This record gives sequence, structure tokens and C-alpha cells, in this order.
Amino acid sequence: MSSSRNRRSRSGSSFEPVSARHLRVQSTLFQDVSLLFRDALSDPRLEGVRLASFELTPDGRLVHLGYTLTSESASNPREVQETLVRASGYLRSQLAQHLDLKRVPQLRFTFLGLALDGGGEGGAR
Repeated sequence: MSSSRNRRSRSGSSFEPVSARHLRVQSTLFQDVSLLFRDALSDPRLEGVRLASFELTPDGRLVHLGYTLTSESASNPREVQETLVRASGYLRSQLAQHLDLKRVPQLRFTFLGLALDGGGEGGAR
């Protein structure tokens, strides 16, 4: 009897409150991914990439990462997307080493647009 009750509660409304553990894991993942972006990724095609949004799915299997490019970035968005997809395996392996999680989530990158930087457009043209 209890298994049918659990199934109903899991497949219920999508507005269920997020647990404190989920928020902790999301925060820790965000901090570690931000640190890896800053310190561990040295590909020149990723210069000017800024993480703008970060969301861990409720089941913990996928992280949606939104990123922007600065206006002085020399890379085009398609090239950056391909580079991020190739780097996702490395990022996940680094996260697996640093975090005590049963399953490290997949990383899905989404280009959000160009970031508006006030002082950086003078030298680009």
C-alpha cells in the first residue's frame, strides 16, 4: 500500500517544495563549477564565458547551466557551445573527485546571449 502512495506523491504537482538537501547540493555544485571555470579551464575559446544561471533538476541528474559571452570575446557562440560540451566530461570528473555524491549530474549548457559590459567595447572594433 505504501508504494502506491509514494508513487502518487512523487508524480504529483511540479510545485512541491525543494528540500534543504537539494538546495545544499545545488549551492555546492554551483560553487565548485564556478571555481573550475575560473581556475581549471584554460581553453582560449572559453575566455569571456560567464555563468549566468544554474539549476539542478529535482531528481538531481541534470544541471542546467546558462552562460553569457562578453562583447570582447573572440569566439562565436557555436564554437563555445561545442567546447563546453567537450569539457563537460572533465568538469564532471573533477566534481566527482571533490564531492561526496552518489551520482554526479550531467551538465547541460545553454547560451543566454551577450553580456552587457560597460567599459569593454572600445577595443573590439
